[in-house]
Amino acid sequence: MGTFEVFDHTADVGLSIRAGTLQDLLETAARAVFAQVLEDLPAEVEAEEVVAVKVEGEAAGDLGELLVSWLQELLFRFETRRLVPIRFEFEEAAADRARARVGFGRFDPRRHRARAEVKGVTYHELDVHAEADGSWRARVILDV
Repeated sequence: MGTFEVFDHTADVGLSIRAGTLQDLLETAARAVFAQVLEDLPAEVEAEEVVAVKVEGEAAGDLGELLVSWLQELLFRFETRRLVPIRFEFEEAAADRARARVGFGRFDPRRHRARAEVKGVTYHELDVHAEADGSWRARVILDV
């Protein structure tokens, strides 16, 4: 599993993400975003719903576009149905598209504590790239 660090950004929250593969980067980025949304999601939360999630970047080969689309799709599901992604099984992760079966748990305000409202994922200072050693890095700013 990849790692992430949070950094301050004027009125927003920044995330610096590292992972071994593109799939791992997408999963770690999702976990990083939802670590900003929720104080802590208890380990006992089980996936209530498994959904096939597919995103495509507008521009072929634009990894930044792909990452933003992926995170926005997951945030949309949280905002509209209160679903929190907790498990990921990728079928495909490429520069222009990603497909995964995502296990979602349901946010329950009686049991879970919200941390911050993430309004969206921005393109400001967005960077996604593979390192020379084959690992992946991303930098993304969240509008909170």
